[in-house]
Amino acid sequence: MNKLDEFINNYFSEIKKINDFHWNIIKENKFETPKIDYFNVYKFIVTATNFLIDLEPHLLDGLGSKLYNDINSLYAFYQNFYKRTYYNHLVFYGEFLESLQEYKNLKKEYEELKEKISIYNNNIKIYEEKLEKLKENSSEYKEIKKKYVDCVYEYSKYRDKFKEIKEKLEEIEKTHKLEFLDKFEKEKKLHLLKLKKIISIKLYYYEALLWFLAKNSKDIVDFFENANIIGDFSTKTFIKYFLNNIDINKANNNEWLNYLNNLLKVYEWIFLLNIHKKKSIFYLQ
Repeated sequence: MNKLDEFINNYFSEIKKINDFHWNIIKENKFETPKIDYFNVYKFIVTATNFLIDLEPHLLDGLGSKLYNDINSLYAFYQNFYKRTYYNHLVFYGEFLESLQEYKNLKKEYEELKEKISIYNNNIKIYEEKLEKLKENSSEYKEIKKKYVDCVYEYSKYRDKFKEIKEKLEEIEKTHKLEFLDKFEKEKKLHLLKLKKIISIKLYYYEALLWFLAKNSKDIVDFFENANIIGDFSTKTFIKYFLNNIDINKANNNEWLNYLNNLLKVYEWIFLLNIHKKKSIFYLQ
C-alpha cells in the first residue's frame, strides 16, 4: 500500500468503524429505510423533543433516551467530520503532505533557507548604506566591501538552494495532488452519505417512538387538548402548531418559518403518497 492510500485509509478509519457498527445493527434488525431523508428533519425533532420533555420530564426514560442520545452523538460527529473535510485542499496541504517524511524534511530546509536569505538580504542593504557613506579608497571601505561581496555570494548560494528546494516541494505536491483530491472526495462522499442514511433511519424509528410515548402521557394529552391542537400525535401536527404560533414579525424567525413550511410540504407529500398506495391496493383487490 502506498503512502497516499495508507493516509486515506487511516483518515477515514474512525467514520468507517462507526458506520459499520451501526449499519450491522440496522441490517440484523431488518430496519426499513424511510421514504424521506429524515436527516433534514433532525432540527425539528430536537425542538419537538425538548418541548415535550418540558411537559413530561420522564418521557424518554429507558429506550427513548438511549436512542435519542445515540442520534445526537452521530449527528454531532457528522457535522464535525463534514466541517473537517469540507476543504479537501486544506487536508492535502495541511495533513497529507505533512505525513510524508521527505516533504517534511524539505519543508524544514525550505523554512531555514528562507530565514537565512532574509538575514543576508538585510545585511546586504546595511553594507550598501555604509559603503555609500565611505570613501572608496579607505581601509574601512575595503573591509566593508569585502564583507558585502561575501554576503552577496552567500545570499546567491542560499537563494539558488532555496529555489531548488521549492521546485522539489512543488514536484511532490504536483505528483500527489490530483490523485489525492479524487480519492479523498470519493471516500468522503461514500462515508458521509452512509452515516447520513444511518441517522435518517434511526430518526425515523425515534420519531415513531417519540409520538407513541407522547400520546400515552397524560400531561402531553392535556396540553394538546388545552392548546386546541387538532390532529393526531405526529410531527406533521406539531409542525402546524409551531407555524400557527411563530412570531413572523421577528427577523430571526424567517429562516425557521421557511424550514417549517418546507418540512410540512414533505409530510404532506408522504400523506398523499400513502393515500395513493391505499387506493392502488383497493383497485387491485
